[in-house]
Amino acid sequence: MARRSHQLVVKGGRVALDDGWRDCDVGIDDGRIAAIDSGLQGGQTIDAAGLWVMPGGIDAHCHLDQPVWGGAGNADDFESGSISAAFGGTTCIVPFGMPGPNMTTVDALERAMGCAAGRSIIDYGLHAVVTMGTGANVEAQLSQLAGQGIASVKLFMTYQGFAVDDDLFFTVLDTARKLGWIVMVHAENDAAIRRTRQRLIELGRTEMRYHTVAHSEIIEREATHRALALAEMTGARMTIVHVSSRQSAEEVARARQRGVDVAAETCPQYLFLGAADLDRPGRDAARFVFSPPPRTPHSREHLWRLLADGGIDLWSSDHSPYYFADKIGKAPEPGFTTTLSGIPGLETRLPLLFSEGLLTGRLSLQRYLDLTSRNAAAIYGLDHRKGRIAPGLDADLALWDPARKWTIGHEMLHSRVDFSPYEGKAVTGKPITVLLRGEPLIAGEKLQAQAGFGGFVARRPSDPAKAGTAVEDTTPWLDP
Repeated sequence: MARRSHQLVVKGGRVALDDGWRDCDVGIDDGRIAAIDSGLQGGQTIDAAGLWVMPGGIDAHCHLDQPVWGGAGNADDFESGSISAAFGGTTCIVPFGMPGPNMTTVDALERAMGCAAGRSIIDYGLHAVVTMGTGANVEAQLSQLAGQGIASVKLFMTYQGFAVDDDLFFTVLDTARKLGWIVMVHAENDAAIRRTRQRLIELGRTEMRYHTVAHSEIIEREATHRALALAEMTGARMTIVHVSSRQSAEEVARARQRGVDVAAETCPQYLFLGAADLDRPGRDAARFVFSPPPRTPHSREHLWRLLADGGIDLWSSDHSPYYFADKIGKAPEPGFTTTLSGIPGLETRLPLLFSEGLLTGRLSLQRYLDLTSRNAAAIYGLDHRKGRIAPGLDADLALWDPARKWTIGHEMLHSRVDFSPYEGKAVTGKPITVLLRGEPLIAGEKLQAQAGFGGFVARRPSDPAKAGTAVEDTTPWLDP
């Protein structure tokens, strides 16, 4: 019996599957993976001999084309940002509907949808954002967005104009639990940052290295503990984003032992940069200013262990793109009080982990896949479409040359940001060809897709019936 011919076959690669590596072909029809086997036939073929066929990456925490914040707008819009992501092996992103002045949460999402439509070359979802200024009718707003394929919301515990009080925090958690949403939290204590920052200013300690003091590990630890306590009280699901330190990671571990449904995310900057990078002259050190800041070698090694053993679930870029001149502002000598927080990272997110995690054996294939695509798909409601190489899912594939050696430099990257914090770092492994729904975004390291090829992906919430128990529903008098 003649074998079925597929529209496209990726032939002869080393394919990263849920149960491990397999030397085989991937058959693609109508943008979906149709078959995984040897000897597949297709109307078109891509020769993957010598290449590793990986799932397209999912970056569920990045910032693009946001309203002006801190005096500067983003250098990357959805077109340039998505192109940069694709060259780094990422085929789906979930940025934020970040509100500007006088915007409701719904207004901000509609703005972001308008910015992305017709521009992104890769698929995308969006997170909602709630602040003290995005409207009082929180439950109605989030319920409206749930009907539009949104399944997550972000809260800030710091930043003027963004930090929420505990009353609003509880309202969002209770609403998210009813909707089956997950709540993302930037966990730093705002009052502690303001207090420490002012003390440092009064002491004349405004050099860039004091950014690590103004945002010290204890400030992150306290906020992480408090956020997780609120999640425990409400039974809501939560992601602690950009876990930077051992102290905050230990709070996550303790919460899990108590039964809190929490995901932990970290970012490349916390594994590849450190507090010592800020102990430089101001303009040089400005390349390493982000919040929470880079930490000690002790925390970095602890995070590597968690990446390997499953204590960390998500590997995201927190891509925050500013032109360098905007980042340092007009101060004669940049200091931590005058420098915008945020660095680029969409394109380097996967190559750094591929080179230093997967190729070195520090991470197993399974952990690498969990961190870079599978967990993001499952946690954020994309796993019906994306995250794995499996029949029925979107044919989002990145074909990596595992032997390719190159050196990171901002001029060779595709973000509009004019610096990279990883400038000069040598890495091994590079995506050569990248497919979105079976169509080439990148072929032979050259851009093929046009702006707008990517589309919005509606995400699915979790089952509210499986949420944790709220404190008001507990029965301590029945406990043994």
